[in-house]
Amino acid sequence: MVILTKIADLMWLNILTLIMCIPVITAGAALTAKDYMCYKLLKNEEAGITKGFFHSFKQNFRQATIIWLLMLVVIVFIGIDVLFAIGLTGTGSNVIRAIIYAVAFFVYVACIMIFPVLARFDNTVKGTIRSGLHMTVAILPKALLMGILYVIPPYVGLHWFASIPVVIMFGISAPGYISAMLYRKAFEQVENKFYEEHPELAPETDPVEEAMQEAMKRDTN
Repeated sequence: MVILTKIADLMWLNILTLIMCIPVITAGAALTAKDYMCYKLLKNEEAGITKGFFHSFKQNFRQATIIWLLMLVVIVFIGIDVLFAIGLTGTGSNVIRAIIYAVAFFVYVACIMIFPVLARFDNTVKGTIRSGLHMTVAILPKALLMGILYVIPPYVGLHWFASIPVVIMFGISAPGYISAMLYRKAFEQVENKFYEEHPELAPETDPVEEAMQEAMKRDTN
């Protein structure tokens, strides 16, 4: 039942994200809300997919929209560079093409990473972009895997028509959930460091849960 509930939550989250991405201008806030809920689902902190999604959507709308519009400008320039690389000929063209492709893929991965950072941490637009880039570099192998995960659903949908319903139901939320597994440890390290420096802001813990965690640590040791 837990697994089925999680699958249903991811399906509804995917549909919500697709609907809110349709106006295009709202795509940044929708993707941020998707990552917000994926992380909540992973940590079993969700209190209703729709409520949590629109809470994040409204809370991060301004910053997410600014970042999204900046991303669109960057994507246009990267797209022009890729088209230029495709048309290259002559000596050294393969090397230049490989460099442009590598830079384009890194920018794509960094764009993916910025939205979870925005969803989880309070910061300025500039600070969020900078933190997203730092996080991408810090977990680069995992970040590259995240980039591949998001490419798989549209690729499968384009080459296997029967898979389109599955892509519509899970094509964004499933990669987002797996990605949350990949960056969870890095996020928790950042959060723990922050709370060590600002203990007064640390969330209250359940005494019973804290005692159980301590017992588990002793057993492990």
